Amino acid sequence: MRRPLRPAARLLAPLLAASLASPLSAQVVVTPLSPGAAPAPAAAPAAPPEAPFAERTVTLENGIVGRALSFGSANPRHYEDIVRRAPMATVTLHAKLFLPRGVAKAPAVIIAPGSGGVNPSMLVHARALTDSGIAVLLVDPFGGRGVRDTIAAQDAFSFAASTWDVFAAMLALERESGIDPTRIGAMGYSRGGVSVLQAAARPLAEVALGPGRALRAVLAGWPWCGYQFVDPQTAPTAVRFVVADSDNWVSPVQCQAYFTAMRPRNPAVTFRLVRDASHGFGYGGPLREIPRALHALNAPIVYFDARGVPQNPWTGDAMPGADDRALAEAMRGFLGRGVRVGTKDEQMPDFVRDLVGFFITHLKL
Repeated sequence: MRRPLRPAARLLAPLLAASLASPLSAQVVVTPLSPGAAPAPAAAPAAPPEAPFAERTVTLENGIVGRALSFGSANPRHYEDIVRRAPMATVTLHAKLFLPRGVAKAPAVIIAPGSGGVNPSMLVHARALTDSGIAVLLVDPFGGRGVRDTIAAQDAFSFAASTWDVFAAMLALERESGIDPTRIGAMGYSRGGVSVLQAAARPLAEVALGPGRALRAVLAGWPWCGYQFVDPQTAPTAVRFVVADSDNWVSPVQCQAYFTAMRPRNPAVTFRLVRDASHGFGYGGPLREIPRALHALNAPIVYFDARGVPQNPWTGDAMPGADDRALAEAMRGFLGRGVRVGTKDEQMPDFVRDLVGFFITHLKL
């Protein structure tokens, strides 16, 4: 028998119903794919295409209408490009900015989607944050790059580019008159989760933002943690991992390892392992199998030094210039297909309470 909803969950129930009334976009994939990987099983017929995100009018359930905001980002090939300030191809990204009512200078949270892109559940999260007086910048990382999603091809653009998008979004928010530039955080899911975690890494942040500057707080929901800095300096950013214990798309053990490495260097790093939870448990979608999804659950962690150079997991040798495709090729023996995604019981409203509480605490409301 399903448990009765607690009072806070009852308040969220209409939001969840509104989210689930629209089909979620394809779920996120967080394992880099090898160009030589086995072909995926045939997908179901695609739904009619929606208008590009930049052209949509997006209104939250609380009546707040997103304002279109475009900003420049870039396509670094790998973290090395960022650290050594290499020339990078530029790209214009599109986002929606939701400003809370009655707040002259609001704190803000950047939302970085996973490989499936923007989905209706992110609007539930945005409503909860704006109801709490926090602005939200919901970023579309795909449209400006001409990419539909990265579900079957993580190398459509690099993980480093996803992190650069977070930095670029922060700089764009700092120029907004309704945003307090000293109180900006970021939240990401799966591929977006690793992008916000790496945006807290000092070797990248100090190049992208300048010495001594950082995001105030980042929260990573069910992130892929297969890329880690050997010496993960993240202070002064508060970092929170919210991880599914039964995730069979990304490894919760890898995320425990990253948390364990970060915590001695930054006491504001916290970790929550959600019991009996699958990938995407905070989205609110029904539990289902995705047979074509590729995973690499038992692959070794790839470590990066302070220069952004990856290390060969077997030999420890530096691999300068190795991009996501080269690293995926090295892991091809660990690839498999078939994952489970979705939500049980109160997992989505519980995730909403967690993220709102975290950002209220660390954006100093």
